[in-house]
Amino acid sequence: MPPVIVLNVAEKPSVARALAEVFGSSPGSRPRNNHRSGPAQIFECENVCFPPLYQQGQGRPVPNNVRDEPHTMITTSIRGHLASQDFGPAHGWSRCPPVTLFEAPINTEYSEDMQPLERMLRDLAKKSTALILWLDCDREGEAISDEVRTVCLKGNPRLGTQNQIYRARFSTVLQGEIRKALRTLGRVNENFVQAVQARSEHDLRVGAAFTRFQTLRLQKKFDGFQERGVVSYGPCQFPTLGFVVERWARIETFVRENFWSLEMSIRLNADGSVVNGSGQTQNGNVYSNQQGRAIHLNWKRVRLYDRPTTTAIYDACLEAGEAVVTSLTGRPKNKWRPVPLATVELQKRASKYLRIGSDELMHKAEELYNQGFISYPRTETEKFRPEFNHHTLIQSFEAVAGEFGDYASRLLTNNNFQNPRAGQNDDNAHPPITPAKAVPPESIADPIQRKIYSLVVKHYLACCSRDAVGRETELTLKIASEEFVAKGLMILERNWLEIYQPWERWSTGQGELPKVAVGSRITPTSLTMKDGQTSPPQLISEVELIALMDRNGIGTDATIAQHITTICDRNYAEKDGNLRFQPTKLGIALVEGYNSMGYQLNKPDLRRHMEAECSAVAAGQKSKETVLGPVLAKMLEVFKKANEEVVKLDEAVARHFSKLGSNNSQYILLQANFSLCGTCNGMMMLKQQSGGAAQGSNRQRNQGNSGGSKLLHCPTCSQAHLMPRYHQEVYPAVKPGNQREPLTCPICQFQLIKCENDGKNYHICPKCFSDPPENHGGDSSTDFPCSKCIHPTCSMATGTRGEHIEVFSCPFCLSSGNTGSVSLKRSATGYRLSCSNGGRDRCQFVIWLPKVARDISVEDNTEGNTNNQCRNCSNQNRLVRKIKFIWKMGSVPPHYDRELITCVLCDENLKRELEIRIPSMNQVQPRRTGSAGGGRGRGSNDRGGGRTSGRGRNAGRGDGGGRGAGAGIECYKCKGPHYANACPNNQRR
Repeated sequence: MPPVIVLNVAEKPSVARALAEVFGSSPGSRPRNNHRSGPAQIFECENVCFPPLYQQGQGRPVPNNVRDEPHTMITTSIRGHLASQDFGPAHGWSRCPPVTLFEAPINTEYSEDMQPLERMLRDLAKKSTALILWLDCDREGEAISDEVRTVCLKGNPRLGTQNQIYRARFSTVLQGEIRKALRTLGRVNENFVQAVQARSEHDLRVGAAFTRFQTLRLQKKFDGFQERGVVSYGPCQFPTLGFVVERWARIETFVRENFWSLEMSIRLNADGSVVNGSGQTQNGNVYSNQQGRAIHLNWKRVRLYDRPTTTAIYDACLEAGEAVVTSLTGRPKNKWRPVPLATVELQKRASKYLRIGSDELMHKAEELYNQGFISYPRTETEKFRPEFNHHTLIQSFEAVAGEFGDYASRLLTNNNFQNPRAGQNDDNAHPPITPAKAVPPESIADPIQRKIYSLVVKHYLACCSRDAVGRETELTLKIASEEFVAKGLMILERNWLEIYQPWERWSTGQGELPKVAVGSRITPTSLTMKDGQTSPPQLISEVELIALMDRNGIGTDATIAQHITTICDRNYAEKDGNLRFQPTKLGIALVEGYNSMGYQLNKPDLRRHMEAECSAVAAGQKSKETVLGPVLAKMLEVFKKANEEVVKLDEAVARHFSKLGSNNSQYILLQANFSLCGTCNGMMMLKQQSGGAAQGSNRQRNQGNSGGSKLLHCPTCSQAHLMPRYHQEVYPAVKPGNQREPLTCPICQFQLIKCENDGKNYHICPKCFSDPPENHGGDSSTDFPCSKCIHPTCSMATGTRGEHIEVFSCPFCLSSGNTGSVSLKRSATGYRLSCSNGGRDRCQFVIWLPKVARDISVEDNTEGNTNNQCRNCSNQNRLVRKIKFIWKMGSVPPHYDRELITCVLCDENLKRELEIRIPSMNQVQPRRTGSAGGGRGRGSNDRGGGRTSGRGRNAGRGDGGGRGAGAGIECYKCKGPHYANACPNNQRR
């Protein structure tokens, strides 16, 4: 029987190389054909023996009595996620309102740099009989495992049908760990996959919708945002920014207050007794005696905010002169050793002790893991498994010269070793972060890696040590009616503090307190009244920010550093040399704007709820679908509210940025008196941002699109309106036949603007383009040319109500493995239902709708209304919406009402009587022209009257069966060769 050929896929090239080294070092193995095949290196090794795969798959160790069998191991790697999810071309920035992204189909794509990896995996899978996934053992790694599995199944479906896909669990790339993983192979955790997919889809939909909304809005309203680019929003990124802005706001609104406090001190002789001699002298209001060691006592009231009251208390204490010992207590006190190290704690300690940012830390820790120095650095686990062999790991450090070796030797003698404490968290995937091998820190070349390795080693050795032991004493003195307290500490056993120096200290600064009898009287060495002011908090530090994100469930242990980096990259916050964060004007403006709407998107509540739901999916308690529906519905409600109150965002940003066109130094004048303003009836100027075209003749004013953005500015109203991007020329529109009379918008009376680009042209209203009217089909977060307007009387308005709402998913795209949505469109030739996927490989699905309809529209499921859903065609995985027809008078059979709401897919009467054809994959649906078909469809008609192509029932029959001009058309009123709307017997109502 030939050996099983196993394809091993790792997440990184370094891990694949380490796996190959372990396989090659197995007894009897024969490495061969290590080569690079395009995008990744491929390692092959024969006769690698481990328990047979048919005995595995449960994730439990194979019994020792099971004999090993030889396997041929093919090992390669990828580079993180293979696939990416995004919206199709029909849902590009300028092609749909952002609100549609909450329901738009999502495509899974392989980027150009990942396509060679995808092809390589398919080819390797074809010659493999089993697949072992060596991806990182966290949720994200599980999702990547699913992507690799999907690709390999395309190349070899038998891997799935024969259940030959396995998951390896490991935390280091050391030989013992890899061999153990080969004896405990399990399966992909489907719950983890679903949890990651739920989070990814939520973040994509919500992030893309809000990003487009605020980017497009701010570009139209304020200077500088056209060049700034994307103003991004992220469900984790925004609460992270919120923590930074909240601390900044506390500082800005802080009001200092004056306060007063009392301080007392006593002194000790060399023998530890209290200095209390008659030689003391009172110097003003302060008792002074410079003998011995000073002990400072704190006022129990701490401070008062009333000076007369504090002065009265102080005078009473001075008059009393002596203090009485009311209490002296002592008790043992331990300083607990740390719990095992998880990712979040590593980030906090590296920032606090080493001054290393979280993003750089994770990058360097990943490199240490790949080199085999530490265990996997992305873990939530804070407890060791009972079988973890601490003694072996500690013994390995005895050979390391210096403090690591010395401390390890002491730890293994005199019963100093103690099993580590157990923390609260456990991800059941990885152990805590520990050193994987013992080396002198100096042997690590990279200085940052060296520091991180030292921190990991010290933390681990401290975990295995005993708690520090001390004795704490507390002395209470009473003078007049006021009590003063001092605390002292005597450290008896340092234990783990020895290895954790210089970072961890344990001291009150006062040492052991004097042993005085209760009731004895002591004259204070000094007694003073001091004044001060309250001070604002400091800017938030990275340690505090990480702690807040972790406590509120913002991001995961693996992504917290990434979110912090993102708010800096997006210019929402800046990190100073002390690793503290200052929000920028843009970050402050965005938070203030959304807060003013009532929805505090910068608060962690929404994200915390989403993370809790994803955890429930990961635990198998909920499904992806049951989680996504309610969460997205809530965010959709928030998004619609933001659209309705977008003026509040404008007001907040206006406090920090100049309005569009207000800064003349940034613009050059292209033409004065360019077009009519509908507000003041004056003339607006055409401007362009500096760096664009220079001033010239009117004929040259719009040539070229290489300059900055153009806008119309009204000097009377002090308002500016941004022109569309990516156009070559703009002209003021005039009425046909009258070149002197401006063509104006019936909604706002602004003169329309004609935009031309590469021979194509369209019209916009400057006001409606900047502030789209919602009652005429506008959306405040997207562009609004006249072609989207549904105004009933404007000749330029050719939009349709609900044109961005998906009627149903495209069957053509679905059959080819893509995603497309069929929506209602309108052009000069009429209404149609067509697929949204355009471009060079445009989808050919189209349903031409009858021209006898005066108006056709689609309504959304507003507030849960499902009356417009077709119950016959819709199911759990597919939503089909009904269409509303308003007929022209006398154009349809009398049994039709003036309005009809129906489904074009299953209404057989409608399809038969009005000749609506549903296309199939093997049928091209051109639309016929001419009056013969009532204007529905476009086809090619022979002069002899036969139609060789088209949509009719007789299409394809040739001359004998085709319909010429007027053939087959019959008025239901007079039976004449015309449609009923053209019947001479029509009676006007």
